[in-house]
Amino acid sequence: MLALNHAQLAVTATLGYCIYYNTTFYLPLIIFVVFASILPDIDHPGSELGKYFKPIGKMLPHRGVTHSILGTLIVVGLMNYILKLNNVFTFFLVIAGLFGWNVSKKIFERHILSIDEKTRGVISHKQTEIMFSVFSFAINFILLITLALIWKQQYAEQILTLITWGYVAHIVGDFVTIEGVPLLWPIKQKFGLKLFRTGGAMEGLIGFFLFFINIYLIYKFGEQFKIWTAQYWLEPLWKL
Repeated sequence: MLALNHAQLAVTATLGYCIYYNTTFYLPLIIFVVFASILPDIDHPGSELGKYFKPIGKMLPHRGVTHSILGTLIVVGLMNYILKLNNVFTFFLVIAGLFGWNVSKKIFERHILSIDEKTRGVISHKQTEIMFSVFSFAINFILLITLALIWKQQYAEQILTLITWGYVAHIVGDFVTIEGVPLLWPIKQKFGLKLFRTGGAMEGLIGFFLFFINIYLIYKFGEQFKIWTAQYWLEPLWKL
């Protein structure tokens, strides 16, 4: 799958799980799910992360160890280790939060600014620009709150869980593609459901529907866990 669709699938899985099992997390931390959902593709020099860490992409073959069960265990183990190194973990989370925020903005830009074209002008370009401005403000607001909260260790375990979910969601997303993933690496055989090709028309359609599914899930999440109240947004900040 492409990076933006990986992010959307990971958010869908996370919100869906929390709604179904009635378990919650502080919503601004969702950008760490987004970050982790693109993390395995750091092995590709042209990916959202890989283009900033090109030496890693040159050393590792794409859809290799980072897309395996072993790779997942290594990442989770590494996260658990640096979790104990407060300053290192905080620095990592700042970088991760910025990447998650950037990808989130790209998702909204791709889908909202194309609504006028997809609706054949029923919703005007001016209206989509206003919608995008509102969503951009919301995402910027979430980033600011997140950067404030990650300095407090009481959120570290929750963030680590969200990173794990996002990483696993990426592997699941690639597992359903024709290309597949080497789950049992270093065994090179790739496994997958072969439902569609990465970057194909089918994936584009899935990505479009995932966007609106996530809008609905955020609404359901908000209703279930009362995120529309001022207390929800202010209480965590009182604990800083």
